[in-house]
Amino acid sequence: RLLETAAATAAARAAARAGASATPQSRATATASTTSGGESSPVAAEARAPRLDVAPVPVLSAEDYLSKLRTALQGMVRPAAMYNSLVGGVVTDPELMCIPLHDHAVVRGHAVFDTCTVVGGRLYRLDAHLDRHLSSAQKARIPLPFGASVEECKEEMRSIIAQTVVASGVREASVRYYTSVGPGDFRILPYGCRPAFYVVVIEQPSMLPSEDEPSLSEYTAEVPLKPALLATTKTNNYLLNSLTAMSSHDRGGGFGILVDSDGNVAESSICNCLFVMPDRRLVTPPFDAILAGTTVQKILELAEPLVQEGVLSGISQEQVAAADASDCLEMMIAGGDVHIAPVTRWDDRPIGDGEVGPVFKRIVQLVKQHIENGIEDHYELPYP
Repeated sequence: RLLETAAATAAARAAARAGASATPQSRATATASTTSGGESSPVAAEARAPRLDVAPVPVLSAEDYLSKLRTALQGMVRPAAMYNSLVGGVVTDPELMCIPLHDHAVVRGHAVFDTCTVVGGRLYRLDAHLDRHLSSAQKARIPLPFGASVEECKEEMRSIIAQTVVASGVREASVRYYTSVGPGDFRILPYGCRPAFYVVVIEQPSMLPSEDEPSLSEYTAEVPLKPALLATTKTNNYLLNSLTAMSSHDRGGGFGILVDSDGNVAESSICNCLFVMPDRRLVTPPFDAILAGTTVQKILELAEPLVQEGVLSGISQEQVAAADASDCLEMMIAGGDVHIAPVTRWDDRPIGDGEVGPVFKRIVQLVKQHIENGIEDHYELPYP
């Protein structure tokens, strides 16, 4: 009897809960299925979740998948080569240039990247970029993918990058490389992931700066600045960088200019800013809360002769108030080793006389000469 009473009580409670959560229609159905004597009919209605009747997505074979992917990628950039440390080799078929979906570079953006340039079959500024890359990896707490020390890892990365460029066969290219905590799972912590290193070579028609570079009109972007840790670490998370460029582009600009809460110029979306002030000093903001641009550092070094020539009165790295910068004689942005562009309008106001200035042209000449004839920032590559 005790068991029968407990079972009846449990059934009554379950029925009460079902009645409380049922829709009016289902309650009406349940009532209709009850006899006049209060006894339940054997065909009482059951509540069910709605069924999704959708067309099935095709499950593709590896062959069909690659065929469809090849079609989907038509018209997009076709990298010349990619190295993947997970397989320890280089591929030149763009359809095979992929990383695991559960790589934390994708899952959490837990990865860093950097670049270098191939000009005339020589690697340019690779060591400067690798030093910054390994510093970024350390800030991001990414284990070294190679060797037992930073120097051993740097040497292996340098060798892999050179071999990947040679395998591509191209002599004018942009190179990007990524270090990730690697694939493993979809969690937030990277423990259990395998650090990975990827290299991509993208052929470019010309990798030399030009005095005839079209001038830019730029706009101040109403986009939050990154916190200092992210701003000084070259991570894969470029969302705010993209929004900065889009903000300027929407108004007819190109890359956008960021100004901090104190009214000082920070940086552009992917470039550093340089100004020729009214006293003819070449000035760029400090790297305290922005990325330490390798290109702008080289420009400051190569521009020293312009002080001796009297073209510039000095070279300085200091805070630049946006209000003062808008009254400068010349403005330019620089990044990616070889990309230097004059800015002749900022927020619809002309910079200087609104024309490309002489300092920009001389800087381009000096950088171009260094790229073509220099040796200290270069590596010859052993093409077959």
